[in-house]
Amino acid sequence: MKPAYMRISPVNINGKPAHRLMIVLRTRGCEYARKNNGGCTVCGFLNHARPDITGQEIVDQLDTILETTGLNGVEEIDLLTLGSFLNDNEVSGETRQALLGRIGRLEGILRVSVESRAEYVTVEKLVENHRLLGDKIMEFGIGLESSDDYIRNKIIKKGLSKRSFERVIKMVKEAGCHLLTYLLIKPPHISEQEAVEDAVNSAKYVFDTAARYGVTARVAFEPVFICENTALEDLFLNSKYRLVNLWSVVDTIKQVHGCGDIFLGLSDENLSLDRMPSSCPVCSQTIIREIERYNHTHDISPLEKLDCECKKQYESQRERRLI
Repeated sequence: MKPAYMRISPVNINGKPAHRLMIVLRTRGCEYARKNNGGCTVCGFLNHARPDITGQEIVDQLDTILETTGLNGVEEIDLLTLGSFLNDNEVSGETRQALLGRIGRLEGILRVSVESRAEYVTVEKLVENHRLLGDKIMEFGIGLESSDDYIRNKIIKKGLSKRSFERVIKMVKEAGCHLLTYLLIKPPHISEQEAVEDAVNSAKYVFDTAARYGVTARVAFEPVFICENTALEDLFLNSKYRLVNLWSVVDTIKQVHGCGDIFLGLSDENLSLDRMPSSCPVCSQTIIREIERYNHTHDISPLEKLDCECKKQYESQRERRLI
């Protein structure tokens, strides 16, 4: 069985350019989404889930990738699922041990990331994951999406309080792990200007909170794209949602650069049907290329030099709240 998605892309580890292998394992699917009318308004992972999948079939997906994909130059593995890695009803403890045990034996891997909703996190699970990976950095990822309570829980329908988020940070610290927090850029019902402000404020909240708990933290921004069979798709098809402009993504990076370690996720896990953020046909690919370069080097200067005729129109529309 093939995973739902995989990709090798640039990343930066401890200030040094590297590459990551991102794997999205096909699993039973997000339990929160199944029990809450599809779950988060922007997520389409249930489209690719297999409710009857076995633990062995999940492990087989990783084995296939490790056997067929060259890992030369890969120093990070993001082991993602179609839900929560730490939910025993989605990925059993035995399956987690098999997966992380295999990765723990790989040479040259410096950092491994997994992710989960807050309600499934325990110190014991984090410690066990860390143990299986040996001396590799164990990075735990959680989708906060926004530090704004209304945006996070009313618009995105995340079902996550800041109290629960900070409880997770405390456990991450206790287990000796690092923190990875996912933040969205432009959820529905907010303007382009509000989207940038929300993303910047959310990143600063994450870094400030992690510092307060003494946790090494990284922020992964995810510019929103359109998944099938979601509440967001309904808004998009009825002209009630406009994808974020790539110039807003660049502005977000420029404002947060220097606050902490950030990463921009531009891969859509094959879920968007090409309904992804863009600018104009002339500069979109250039901006995407420079964002990927930033992920690799953390050098902000190429992004600061970007320009295009469409940028002035974008800035004017954003200032007047027309987008």
